[in-house]
Amino acid sequence: DALLLIPLLLPCPRDGTDDLLTLIARHCSAKEVVMAAQEAVEHLRADPSAEESDDESEGVPLAVRLTRLLSLLANAIPRLVLRKSPSRTLAPLAELEQLLTPAANHATVAEGRLLVRHAALRIQELGEWVKVKAAGDLPELAASQALLVSFLNATLEACADLIGSSIARRVFEEHFPRLRYRPVIREDWKDGEDAVLLAFDAFSSLGCDLDTLRSKPSLASLVLIAHVPASEYHTFPLLATIFPVILTSLQSDIALDATLAILLKVLCTAPLHAELSSNIIIPLTTVLPLTCSAHPDASTRHITFRILGHVLQLAPSVLRLQILRDLVSPAEDSSPHMRTAAIGLVKEAVIEALLHPKTENVFASSFLIQTIGPHVFRLDPPNLLASISGVDALKDSPEPPRLVECLNLYYILLSRDTENRTGIRDPGTVQSVESSLLAPIRSALGKWNSEALPLVALQISLERVEDALNALK
Repeated sequence: DALLLIPLLLPCPRDGTDDLLTLIARHCSAKEVVMAAQEAVEHLRADPSAEESDDESEGVPLAVRLTRLLSLLANAIPRLVLRKSPSRTLAPLAELEQLLTPAANHATVAEGRLLVRHAALRIQELGEWVKVKAAGDLPELAASQALLVSFLNATLEACADLIGSSIARRVFEEHFPRLRYRPVIREDWKDGEDAVLLAFDAFSSLGCDLDTLRSKPSLASLVLIAHVPASEYHTFPLLATIFPVILTSLQSDIALDATLAILLKVLCTAPLHAELSSNIIIPLTTVLPLTCSAHPDASTRHITFRILGHVLQLAPSVLRLQILRDLVSPAEDSSPHMRTAAIGLVKEAVIEALLHPKTENVFASSFLIQTIGPHVFRLDPPNLLASISGVDALKDSPEPPRLVECLNLYYILLSRDTENRTGIRDPGTVQSVESSLLAPIRSALGKWNSEALPLVALQISLERVEDALNALK
């Protein structure tokens, strides 16, 4: 009796339950199996958490119940004597689809992968049935396949952060093999990737290739495209097409692993001297700094910062300078750590510009000092070191690390800009930096114990700058 047994078996955690449900779906009355599945879906839709329990002995998670319901439908529907069109027969899938997000919200990575794998396999099976039943009726075939694609899309979107394939971290290691920094990669990452590739096969069987995914971008598209091995597909035109979804992902912190992977693949393989559109650069350089400074995961922050650096490298130099000016400037909503890190991005841009003396670049011109000098070559606030009583007050302050970066940038300019293209060696500039930056630091170091941890790096950086200035004299 399928109507009696299925409600009892769906929440059962015992071994053999899935096999018994499959047996029922394949050999009991197909109509009764579908009816029992629909009743279970209605019950769960009324209260998705009604049967959830932390005690495994009292029931299985919602995600597992959904895989069981999907298997019941996928096995029973092809055995039905059709009195309706295939698309109307598949209607229970649309009801089941509404439970995917509640299920994913409480699922583990293992349960999320299970849901994606089952959805991929069962939808592919139903897709083959649809091709037979709707043969010769193209509108009906399209309507039925649209239902199946919708379910797959919803599954991948709901489980986007439960894939656990570490795709962004693996791509990062591929493009930055010499960096000492190594992000933490899950040991079971391949299980996640295999689940996504199964989903891609299911999409392909329904006529959705990469071009289709690109033309109808969604969070599910991001997950799939991120795992596509063909590097020639990751180009600026692709980024422009899917950019609205990329931006949504970054702002909502959903499918972030896939988004970062795509950005790495596109930006790190860009042709030499290529330039991104400002329509992409400006939104990215607005959103990425927030992830760099506020995301709770250290690897994600580091990878995002590297992506931000690549976006700036692909920006016209004038726009790049404007963005960096905003990043190094004090503002109520700016992160102190991002301000410090942004000075390092200025340093990268300066080194690039000075390596090409025959190329016009604002980072090798007087505009550089005019634009960022007021924000970099000074204390913030100007009386900071004079207003505090001792070095202990600096332990939790972001200002010492920022001042170290300021001194390092000053040193790079003094030592690398031998032709004084930026005007950094002009007497007026040297005197201005001396009074606004060097003198206050020197005074504080003389007053306090410079061997204290917050001041050691500051002392070393100051000495390097003074050596460079003495060499110029």
